[in-house]
Amino acid sequence: MSAIAATAVITACSDAPETTTPAPPARASQPATTPPGQEETFMQIRLRIGISEATARLHDNPTARDFASLLPVTLTIHDLGGREKAGTLPRELADGQGQSGYRAGQLGYWAPSHDLAIYYREDGFRIPAPGIVMIGEIEGGLDAITAANAGTTLTITAA
Repeated sequence: MSAIAATAVITACSDAPETTTPAPPARASQPATTPPGQEETFMQIRLRIGISEATARLHDNPTARDFASLLPVTLTIHDLGGREKAGTLPRELADGQGQSGYRAGQLGYWAPSHDLAIYYREDGFRIPAPGIVMIGEIEGGLDAITAANAGTTLTITAA
């Protein structure tokens, strides 16, 4: 900006009434980022066990989109370690970035056995390599999943 233009801008700004709130400082345009561990929502799903139902949202990542292509899907679930309900999917899903941590309410994909895992309790267990690929979050009804017995049928559909 030239010195004359800068002076004009400063002069114009100094003549503004004092009640005007200053504009926020200009920032360089940057792509929106998502906080670590959180991703944009891809779609809503329903998880039914008998007459009980939970709702969840799938993340917008390749593994979650591949999982969505299976819907509707029915799995027989089992309890694993008193922290998760798991069921084997009919096929392998697209690769994703595995992680060793999880929290209650997350849906993950365990690639070695093609399992969907629904975490309901945090106990500090660390997931071994290759890690769990997080594909979604339970929004409501986690108790329905937690209360399910081994051998129970879980049906997952698009909401």
